[in-house]
Amino acid sequence: MSPIIELRDIDKKFGAVHALKKVSLSINKGETIALVGENGAGKSTLMKILTGAYTKDSGTILIDGKEAFFNDTISAKKFGIAQVYQQAELWPELSVAENIFLGEQDMSRHGLVNWKYIFQKAAKLLEKYNIPIKETAKVKDLSVASQQLVAIAKVLIRNPKVVIFDEPTAVLSDKEVNILFNIIRMLKKEKTTIIYISHRLEEVFELSDRIAVMRDGAMVTVLENQNLAKSDLIAHMLGRHINALYPEKNTVESDEVVLELRNVSTDKVKDISFTVKKGEILGIVGLVNSGRTETARAIYGIDRIKQGEMLLFGKPVNFKSPTDAVKHGLFLAPEDRKKEALVQIRPIRENITLSNLKLISRFGLCNMQKEKALVGKMMQDLRIKADSMESNVNTLSGGNQQKVVIAKAITAQPKILIFDEPTQGIDVGAKSEINSLVQRLGREGMSIILISSEIEEVQGMCNRIVVMRNGTVAGIVESNIDDSKHILDLMYRSANDAKLQQAN
Repeated sequence: MSPIIELRDIDKKFGAVHALKKVSLSINKGETIALVGENGAGKSTLMKILTGAYTKDSGTILIDGKEAFFNDTISAKKFGIAQVYQQAELWPELSVAENIFLGEQDMSRHGLVNWKYIFQKAAKLLEKYNIPIKETAKVKDLSVASQQLVAIAKVLIRNPKVVIFDEPTAVLSDKEVNILFNIIRMLKKEKTTIIYISHRLEEVFELSDRIAVMRDGAMVTVLENQNLAKSDLIAHMLGRHINALYPEKNTVESDEVVLELRNVSTDKVKDISFTVKKGEILGIVGLVNSGRTETARAIYGIDRIKQGEMLLFGKPVNFKSPTDAVKHGLFLAPEDRKKEALVQIRPIRENITLSNLKLISRFGLCNMQKEKALVGKMMQDLRIKADSMESNVNTLSGGNQQKVVIAKAITAQPKILIFDEPTQGIDVGAKSEINSLVQRLGREGMSIILISSEIEEVQGMCNRIVVMRNGTVAGIVESNIDDSKHILDLMYRSANDAKLQQAN
């Protein structure tokens, strides 16, 4: 194979942070190469240089053997390089077809939009790649997963030579993941070059021809994806072996029920019933739009409970807002870190302590020394990579932002902590550390509700698992928690069948 892209000694600094250190990588035409590494390893920075979003400090980029100069994203686009980002950036009020063609030369001629042309071409594109979305649908009416598929279609309309996928499955259910994988297989048949970035190593092994490993801003090695053990790949990524991704589970000694939902219904979930014990890690798993997050919103006072009741430490409660929930000892670390969890333009320090100002203040005055000591320990424990604790959150990688969310949640010192996708976008090393931390919190008596789209995660971490489907509880798994087939069966079968099983 001949290389379509050659990166030679790419170097990049952001102030005192040496983000890329003489990185070299050759990518063959038509291959799928995975790019892996811990958060802050330099993966996204390298891709932003390749797509023209950043300019390199030094080094050389060759496209088809000729040196290329990227001063902006338009330059990279002309070379046939496109990227699908982790979070879709679309115009919600416009149709799917309009979003696909927005910014493309084909959208208009002589200043006039050929509506018939763009809708027909969008329909053909969606049909070609088996994307089950109508070209006339408004983006605002689509699920987050469907919006991500629209973002992929927006890239494919250009017929790019190189497509970069950056954590593309983060918001996708199994159904949409299968659609994405089929798209990638079709692109491979068309000899499109693919760069695939993911922390989900099972995806890396399934899709890639080779795996490039980055660590601390440097290219460590490039491995052939043949007879490669997962443990060996992780060792290359971390520079060390980890004993286990999931530590030994805590045994729940207490029978004290700290939280109980009795036939709770909101506008989005129906007839939800389960209990949480003191020191227990209770998992909630289900497909996208199954009601996982909506159940958390009901518990936390974001969505109004219309029927049923919720008991906290044996007493009925009806939270009017999240403020009420926090006062009663609950805290939610939400799934959407950018919109709901963090103040992007404020420092790491302020974001972490914002959840519990009483810890670092007295009589309304902040003890800066105490605050810095607390934040410094959190950053060290969670290995948050940043210039300093005064760095704004929006300067961090997605994974490091997620670590700040977790630090903020722990700082709140709640009695019941709800984690919604706590390890989404986090590398395997950080996952291991966070999982150990969660088990430690359980041993100390904190009750935890762990919401995840990954069956393996809830199996490895939780004492019991609530399986959600179509906005209701499909089943509660306890004795056979390691039976993946049983959990999948509950996730995919009809809600009526699941209710019948519960009744029996």
